Amino acid sequence: MKRGDRVELTDATDYHDFHLSAGDRGQVEFTDSLGTIHIRWDNGRRIGILTQDAGLIRLAPDPRTQAGNPAVRTGGSS
Repeated sequence: MKRGDRVELTDATDYHDFHLSAGDRGQVEFTDSLGTIHIRWDNGRRIGILTQDAGLIRLAPDPRTQAGNPAVRTGGSS
């Protein structure tokens, strides 16, 4: 994941305490040296997700603004 990628949380099992639910969306701010993906969620929260635990889908860019690529799944359960 890289800065600016839009993501959707697919598995919120470990994140209910942070007020995140499956289907929540956000934008990647950065990935640190330990592999934690730091995301600014659309609900206003800023929470890092561990790469190995990540139930994230990288969303295709908006075709009105960029060339589209298919969504890419990263970790988590399907």
